[in-house]
Amino acid sequence: MAVMQRMIAILFALALLGVAFAARADTNQVEAREVARLNNCTPTKVDVYQQSLGSEGATLYRVGCALQKTSDASAAKGADALLISCRENLCELLRPMTGENK
Repeated sequence: MAVMQRMIAILFALALLGVAFAARADTNQVEAREVARLNNCTPTKVDVYQQSLGSEGATLYRVGCALQKTSDASAAKGADALLISCRENLCELLRPMTGENK
């Protein structure tokens, strides 16, 4: 009986950890959007580009930007996405991306 109670307690604790990790990922997406806004990018879509797990885990986000319309058809096209790295609650811009896919 005591073994069953311990198993239930362990499963409950693991479920709580899973919910906490998912909530942190949502927070990182909000932070990534804010970094994009601070770098003159109106975010349209946030995708997980790369993710590493562990005690030093980090997530790379590819944030799509809404490009401003220009009347000059021959003008060089700017970056249409940003690559942003988030570790814990700190996010930083790594580099702009132009027409690159994963």
